[in-house]
Amino acid sequence: MDATPLIQNLGLTKIEARVYVELLKLGSTTTGPLIRKTELHRATVYDVLKRLMEKGLVSYITQQNTKYFQAVDPERFLDFLQEEEEQFQHKKEQTKKLIGELNQLKKATLQRQQANLFVGKKAVRAMYEKILRCKEVWTFGSHGRFKKIIGSYFHQFQQRKKRLGIKTRLLLSERMRHTELDDPHYAEIRFLQKNYDSPTATHVFGDYVAIIVWEEVPMGFLIESKDTAAAFRNYYQIIWDVAKP
Repeated sequence: MDATPLIQNLGLTKIEARVYVELLKLGSTTTGPLIRKTELHRATVYDVLKRLMEKGLVSYITQQNTKYFQAVDPERFLDFLQEEEEQFQHKKEQTKKLIGELNQLKKATLQRQQANLFVGKKAVRAMYEKILRCKEVWTFGSHGRFKKIIGSYFHQFQQRKKRLGIKTRLLLSERMRHTELDDPHYAEIRFLQKNYDSPTATHVFGDYVAIIVWEEVPMGFLIESKDTAAAFRNYYQIIWDVAKP
């Protein structure tokens, strides 16, 4: 069995592992037999022995002005693992502390605001997945275009939204009154005049405002801003108050 690769996994170089294994086989020995067995240059053997001694894997005694080297018990490698584990735990604790400090720094920064453009059905579906992570969504309807363009995902989305108990406010044109709508248990619906019509849908949820243009290739604009979301909610509430149940 060649133990050299396994020893390398414990943190030794290939040459260090080779010298250690040969020294283990030879027992207490001078450098001469070790040089012959490893076929390494004398200077290299001395250098490797020095490194192995620093790692606590080789010891020596001096007899009649001659150094005799021997490999330390292989169980020393268990000490290596223990030391690595202790170092890992220390790093883990330090990292946790650092994460806490970075999170505090993040909270101390200005309110994050960003906007992203999503083009295509898959991209727009990804926007709708964000709605499923919120407790409530206020919507200006798009008069059936969501269902027509997205297809089966429309029903999946509605079912998941109901299962998650996400409350919905929905503003629609009066002409949508007798069409298939959300379960009223989860959606409050009000209607605007029939001439209210738009190819877009607007959703306000959490700190987001999503505006979707329902064309053959749908396009969505997602704004992440606490202030912008609050402004849209105020605007929505004004319209909601004048809409008909």
